[in-house]
Amino acid sequence: MRTPRLITILLPAVLLLALVATSALAYDLTKVKNPSFEKDTNGDGIPNAWFDGGGLLPKDKRVCNQSFSGACSFRMVADGTSAYLYQQALYSSGPAGVEMTLTVYVKGKDIMNGGGWARVWLEFDQSDGGSDWFSIQLPTGTNDWTYRQVSGTATEPFDSIRVWVDMRATSGKMWVDLVDVNWTGGP
Repeated sequence: MRTPRLITILLPAVLLLALVATSALAYDLTKVKNPSFEKDTNGDGIPNAWFDGGGLLPKDKRVCNQSFSGACSFRMVADGTSAYLYQQALYSSGPAGVEMTLTVYVKGKDIMNGGGWARVWLEFDQSDGGSDWFSIQLPTGTNDWTYRQVSGTATEPFDSIRVWVDMRATSGKMWVDLVDVNWTGGP
């Protein structure tokens, strides 16, 4: 007879735990796949789970001779035009007020912005078609591997979060490694 009473006591606790776990998953916005660019199963230079957002040339690719962590990174070579690599993070919809932090290790060589930039950025794709975005821009010149971060808050409900690697400098090279996005606050 004690078994039914134990179930009566434990069932609400288990349901509460499941509710908390489900709420945590709703804001589990830390899912950047292949964040260190280690995998490229088809050998096309674009790391698994990442996409050509436009303008990538053969010289913009996964390389395994420069990295902060692991063996590989993604290298972009500036030529004065725009080139983008992006990934849409998993489980990345939510209400206004969600705060995210983008962290990354980046390295630059002889970057000359000339009105452009070398950057990594986080974008909230708002439900109404707009966006909020927050970027980490590399300085001009040469910089060794550096940890950088930026935080931003969604001003409206959003349907997805994208992480972009963006090269629009006139010359130079940028390497990106260990990209991560974490939920840091919100409603």
